[in-house]
Amino acid sequence: MPRSPSPEPIPFSYATYELPSELGYTAADGGREVSIRLVGSHPLWGHHLWNTARVTTTYLLTHAASLVRDKRILELGAGGALPSVAVALAGASCVVATDYADAALMENIGVNFDANVPAPARARALAVGHTWGQDVGPLLAATPEGVHDALIKTLDATLSLAKGAGPTADGAPPAAPCALVFLTHHRPRLADADMAFFPRLAASGAWGYERVVEEYTGPMFENDPGDERVRGTVHGFRCWRL
Repeated sequence: MPRSPSPEPIPFSYATYELPSELGYTAADGGREVSIRLVGSHPLWGHHLWNTARVTTTYLLTHAASLVRDKRILELGAGGALPSVAVALAGASCVVATDYADAALMENIGVNFDANVPAPARARALAVGHTWGQDVGPLLAATPEGVHDALIKTLDATLSLAKGAGPTADGAPPAAPCALVFLTHHRPRLADADMAFFPRLAASGAWGYERVVEEYTGPMFENDPGDERVRGTVHGFRCWRL
């Protein structure tokens, strides 16, 4: 008997994020809820609103005075682009949300800007297809070390004209340009390889870094193997040019 065809994936799904009430930001409709449309499925996992995106967004909004307002913001691997939407609402002078140059992903980011960001801020928010480093083929086939090299090259290219500052005396984020790298260990057995990015970044001699967030949010996928605490903890780092 022939096998039944697999069901077609849903074209889109939606996830929400509530802007913290104490910070005073509102979306295009005047409310605090940001609705993020996600592509129905995608081989690069752009169809999920990741815990890292939520934690990154809250961190950026909490420190908007020094990290966002009147700043140019570039997001790499944006997916649904929640952090980019949020910083557009929080007064960034220019927001560029990037992901793999896939038409569905790029169009979807534009839809999320349209739905949540009012004019004139909407005119300053762009969706641009981009590959880390150089060609995407070697990147996808690379070892973790190769991925690190490509990401470092992208960071160097985007921040090479501005030197950042180290931590301030009171521990507050400085106003100088920096890169935020937020991640979770979805495969605990590779946690050491994930974290090897930061010493490698420092070894370049051009970057400093510090941990700014460690927050347990619960795992994205409950049935995945490995320690749930490891899989469900978001780690956030701030990196700056020396």
